[in-house]
Amino acid sequence: MPTESTERATVVAVGDELAGTHVWHVLSHALQVRLSLDEREGLPGLIRHSERQETTGPICDSGRFATALVGKLRVDRRGELADAIVSLLGGGPIDADPMPWLNEVQGKIAIRSQTAAAHRACGHHEMASLVENTLSLDLRVALRERLCADGRRDLADAISRATYAYEEQERCETGAPAPAQPPVPATKYEPPPDVAARWALADALGRTHPAGVLAYALVTKLRSEGRDVLAGSLMMFWARGIAGPIVDPARLAADLVAQLRVEGRGELADTIALLLRGAVIDRDPCDIMAVWMNELAGPIVAPEPLAAALVSVLRRQQHDKLADGVEALMRPNQ
Repeated sequence: MPTESTERATVVAVGDELAGTHVWHVLSHALQVRLSLDEREGLPGLIRHSERQETTGPICDSGRFATALVGKLRVDRRGELADAIVSLLGGGPIDADPMPWLNEVQGKIAIRSQTAAAHRACGHHEMASLVENTLSLDLRVALRERLCADGRRDLADAISRATYAYEEQERCETGAPAPAQPPVPATKYEPPPDVAARWALADALGRTHPAGVLAYALVTKLRSEGRDVLAGSLMMFWARGIAGPIVDPARLAADLVAQLRVEGRGELADTIALLLRGAVIDRDPCDIMAVWMNELAGPIVAPEPLAAALVSVLRRQQHDKLADGVEALMRPNQ
């Protein structure tokens, strides 16, 4: 059985060869093919999302890039630099330390609850109710991601089917119109021969190589073209997608059932509770954090592109002083 160091050396060797042979969009499509085959739900969409935002910079929470950068620096044994970045960003609106990130979904729910309370205090009761009534959606999405990451797609699909059936029944009872469906093209799209050839090549690469090799090849290709912001965005999403939400799914499921009851959807809560009965799904968030840190320690993720993506987000958010500070700390002579 190959050791972890041997596997990483293989990722680098094969990835470098692919990066030197193929254009970036072929590698990107190949990676998306592989991830879909591996049922890595959500990651292909995040890759496309990042590519569309390359010209504007990532439209994402700066905290996600900050925590990834700090985590990467720490696994690379650059603790002093990591501490300096935590100190810099801690003086502003960003929490860059990954350690309080355990049970991250509960943190997100708490923030949303605080937002609802603030709306209510200002007399905006309709907005407060709207915020509160989307809490179950956040919990349901996070639970599905966590279950799929843990290899329990069967259970995730069962919960999704039950939710869809309940919402369809709810829609029929209230007389709400059915969601608009995308138009069906009158004719099937036939790509030009050169485009079809690229798609075929990407499909073959995706079916031949593991996702880690293709991800390394893609970010290596982007970095060779000076496109560190996009590479950093993909690195962050890759590590987060492989690890999944850092939260105990058993607690997440209990929170979802409780929130559905608060929203007056007790029948759906009972159905989901029945589906979960007897299922052993609990996980220690520290173990999930370790998976995330292991991805950060691997050859796919590098600190410089993460820093470039973080700086891009900070500038878009008009935190120019923080962006300047990150750039200064990341200079090689620092």
